Amino acid sequence: MLTALLALALAADPKPEFPLFIAQGTEPTSVGGTLAKLTPDFGVTLVEPNATIQAGELVSLRRARKPLPPLPSTSHVRLANGDVIRVTEVIGDGDTSITLAARFGSAKDSVPLIIPLTALSAVWFTDPPADTPPDPAAYSWFDATKKQDALLLRNGDIVRGAVDKFTGDQTGVVRFKPAGEKTPTSYPRSAVAAVAFDPSLARVKKPKGAFARVTTSDGSRLSVSAVSADDKTLDATPLTGGKVSLPLADLMAVDVLGGKAAYLSDLKPKAVKEEAFGSVAWPWAADRSVKGNSLRLRTPLGDEVFSKGLGLHSKTTLTYDLGGKYRWFEASVGLDPVSGRRGAVDITILVDGKPQATDGLTGLTFAAGVKAVAVDVKKAKELTIVVDYGPGGDVQDDVTFADARFVE
Repeated sequence: MLTALLALALAADPKPEFPLFIAQGTEPTSVGGTLAKLTPDFGVTLVEPNATIQAGELVSLRRARKPLPPLPSTSHVRLANGDVIRVTEVIGDGDTSITLAARFGSAKDSVPLIIPLTALSAVWFTDPPADTPPDPAAYSWFDATKKQDALLLRNGDIVRGAVDKFTGDQTGVVRFKPAGEKTPTSYPRSAVAAVAFDPSLARVKKPKGAFARVTTSDGSRLSVSAVSADDKTLDATPLTGGKVSLPLADLMAVDVLGGKAAYLSDLKPKAVKEEAFGSVAWPWAADRSVKGNSLRLRTPLGDEVFSKGLGLHSKTTLTYDLGGKYRWFEASVGLDPVSGRRGAVDITILVDGKPQATDGLTGLTFAAGVKAVAVDVKKAKELTIVVDYGPGGDVQDDVTFADARFVE
């Protein structure tokens, strides 16, 4: 799988004005070409060369020759489902919602989006510090166990309680009721750095059936209930409502969720076994590294940041119930390019208890690069992933299973 993808990714675009894409469907081989059409029912037509993935069969569409970008490092909002949207301004009033001016990719104009407050995990009015974790629950100034919202002021002060309302434009305020107080206090927007919301109340309603997550060139990740594109423009309907259009040149990925692929990060393992090396154990993580960072791999295209996958550390064993419903398991596997550079692990994939032939996973190091895993699981009952210690014990054994998924 990965070999074919890289061959296409490193090839020259046939026409610079028409970006090259790689499409993965329900067959083990991917196809590449310039995008002629993406339909709302997740069918894809590529040209130069000609290739078609039938309606409902698309798993992912990725931009070739471009790495998946990091998350936005400027002012943005984070949603409860993991979406991250770059914003230029909070422009609307709301006690149940917030109106944002969102800007995607290189677009000159902002798009107004109305986001329910219950869908939000965090709002950054300023550029967050470089070491800010992707999960707001892990912010150093936010204690998710208290089941409260938190306000981070630009002077470093922290106020805990509940968001009451966002008002006005940049001259407006954040009305916030501090814990123990009967009435809210108005904080000038110019004094507020960020707001983090109680995760126990935050949720984004998923549509019935398949939907998609769109990644744009600025690092925004946006889940959409409908998406379509021609050779120039992509149009999408966010799960929270509204409409978004962006130039095709700013599209980095469309990953279909709830369709023909089941991502391991969305599934509950049948069994988990985590063995500490000495006194320290690192629990596995869904859509995050074990250190709480974004899922990262260094591919031939450079450092890439993935939305879906598993973060694992030695020694960890995960077993998933398949029920005979899937055709194969696939993932891109490597050591984290920041926290796993000195690691070395032995990885085994077992299907119904039998080890599978997986080239390069024994003695895997960061220098060995990223390895493609593609395992036949037709009629199989369970799949097990074992990340074992290498010669250095568990030192920097931070492993990324990017795009880890079962395909029907």
